[in-house]
Amino acid sequence: MRMSMGGRLLMAGMLVWALAGCGSAVEGEAEPLSGQEGLFDPCTDIPDSAIRGVGLDPLTKERDLVGVEELGWKICSWTGPWYFVVVMSNVYSLQDVRSNTDFTGFRDVEIGQRQGVQYSRAQDQVGASCYVATPVEQGTIWLRVSRMGLHPIEESTCTLATRYGAELETYWPH
Repeated sequence: MRMSMGGRLLMAGMLVWALAGCGSAVEGEAEPLSGQEGLFDPCTDIPDSAIRGVGLDPLTKERDLVGVEELGWKICSWTGPWYFVVVMSNVYSLQDVRSNTDFTGFRDVEIGQRQGVQYSRAQDQVGASCYVATPVEQGTIWLRVSRMGLHPIEESTCTLATRYGAELETYWPH
């Protein structure tokens, strides 16, 4: 899902290099990628006051992947003391999530007032990250907590993901 900072910078550098030859100016407003319309945008739809309220710093907010939109996704992340909190809005169903072989350990959970699922990446043997997802009209909202680099895991990432999900789900669409 999320690349390392070096990988994101490499991707951004390659994108800038590829676009450098496109020197002509274009008039008008930028339009969202097709498939982005109507998606919940966690960077704008979750207020900074809510982010502060859960103990994260709104100034650490990062939109998309180094500012590059992913088709069918709206992604926003914030930095915690030793982990990232990432909220992802997409068009996929919970069944799509459960069918994805990249994920394992599915467990039904309550996320605030919503029913959802908790899961992790199949190759994650140490609990370095954990996801929770809840269905919404557009598809699903995923929340992931992932440790930064090789920082020690101070608390279960699944406990943190469930807690952040419960505290932020009131801002998610129905």
